[in-house]
Amino acid sequence: MTHHHNLSYQRFIPSPRLMRTFQNGIVFGGIIFLVGIFVSPERAWHNFLLSAYYLVSLGVGATIFLSFLYVSNAGWATAIRRIPEAIAASLPIFSIVLLVTLFGIHSLYEWSHHDVVARDTLLQNKSTWLNIPFFSIRMFVILGIWIVISRAILKNSRLQDERGEIEYSFRNKKNGALFLVAMGLTYWLASMDWIMSLEPHWYSTIYGIYHFSGTFMTSIAAITVIAILLRRNGVLANVVTNEHLFLLGKLLFGFSTFWAYIWFSQYLLIWYANIPEEVVYFNRREHGGWVIFTIANVLFNWIIPFFVLLPQWTKRNEGLLLKVCIVVMIGHWIDLFWMILPPLMKEGPQFSIWEIGIFAAAISAFFYCTFRAFSQQNSVPINDPLLVESLPHHS
Repeated sequence: MTHHHNLSYQRFIPSPRLMRTFQNGIVFGGIIFLVGIFVSPERAWHNFLLSAYYLVSLGVGATIFLSFLYVSNAGWATAIRRIPEAIAASLPIFSIVLLVTLFGIHSLYEWSHHDVVARDTLLQNKSTWLNIPFFSIRMFVILGIWIVISRAILKNSRLQDERGEIEYSFRNKKNGALFLVAMGLTYWLASMDWIMSLEPHWYSTIYGIYHFSGTFMTSIAAITVIAILLRRNGVLANVVTNEHLFLLGKLLFGFSTFWAYIWFSQYLLIWYANIPEEVVYFNRREHGGWVIFTIANVLFNWIIPFFVLLPQWTKRNEGLLLKVCIVVMIGHWIDLFWMILPPLMKEGPQFSIWEIGIFAAAISAFFYCTFRAFSQQNSVPINDPLLVESLPHHS
């Protein structure tokens, strides 16, 4: 059975000038990173890890969003589903970027140095898990699992567009459920491996869910930013309604509060138990310039989104919602900077060309890849049976 809706959808054609700007951003940041490897390797690699992890988390977050839509049978977001699909389409590219960090493993992780491990009983005890071969294999396997399931979801969605059969929606229900289970198991492993092991003496048992909350919240923000830009561009002008924005705003509001709840849980448990080997993490982040970052982290990721999006009308206000989403996307960078860089910058946060250039490249790469993927297919899933439910959407 084929559903052909009598709405005509234009394909999105990104302006060549805009795409060139993004390409220049990528090249500019790439050059800074290559120079940094020789001039200031530790700074360059830590910022590269931050940016690569940020990109991968957006790709994974978009796939989580798609999985939730399929598993919960949510019709409201069908009209905007091509946006998370376009973000998820770049997951293989972002994963390759993350795999590059393996070349900087000695600049990043102290457990990768034999002489350091030899002097440290705790690191010797952890060395069955934290060693270069096993670490690298885990990185390949985890990224591989995400890419395979994510590609399957995108493929079925594309086939449904071509053939109009509802069977592809059912397949994606299974794929979505599979991805959510696999993600639940692999994401906490990934966050522990790639980020927590930067400080291998410290550990937190809710680190994985803390990373999930930040990732998913930022992905909702990124989806909303692109939805608003494409609506302003005219491509999705008659598709993205204020009601879609309202529901995306509600999700952002909810997950921002969830992030704050997990962040505070982690802080409170460590503060309350007051065990020396746990306290060291927050001690470092509460003194010197880092305390400003700690405050900014909570401000950008929770206080601003919470209080701005609390009233009903602000979630329907395109301009205001766009600003909040940009704040959240910057907030995620602050959150990752706050997790990744203190062991390197013991005197306090430093901010220069290494930080700005490398992250500028990441954001350019994100928009470049997403717009490119979005322009390669129909801007709306025209043969999805749930599309009817999504277009005149009113909550």
